[in-house]
This record gives sequence, structure tokens and C-alpha cells, in this order.
Amino acid sequence: MITTSRQNWSINSIVRVGFLRLRVIAVIPTPANHEPDQYALESLDGTRWYRFTPHLGIHRVDTRANAIEPTF
Repeated sequence: MITTSRQNWSINSIVRVGFLRLRVIAVIPTPANHEPDQYALESLDGTRWYRFTPHLGIHRVDTRANAIEPTF
């Protein structure tokens, strides 16, 4: 979980990633790969979904289910 940020990264909060304003829909812990936790995000109108990993970037995914399911 991101703890050293001015933004609140808890579920259902609105965050800014670059120029995008997105809603956090899930926090996906990644203990197996030693990378930071991932975040499932959706656009404010609920039509686009993203997977965000701090320091590694943001990727658009096709469905809400793909954004939420863990990828190890």
C-alpha cells in the first residue's frame, strides 16, 4: 500500500496518475514477485479500467475483472 503520498490510495478514493483522475477499485498485494503492490483503477465514468504499479507504470486493460485479478 502506498503510504508516503499526499493522495489517499484506499479503495473508492479518487487519485491522480499523471493527468488521469481515477477511482481505486482494488489493492492487489504482490508478495511473490518482490515488486510494489498493484492497484486496480477505473475511470470516473466507469468505462475504462487500468492496472497501476508504482515505479513501473500504468496499463489499460479490457475489463474490470482483468484489472482486479492478481497476475503473478
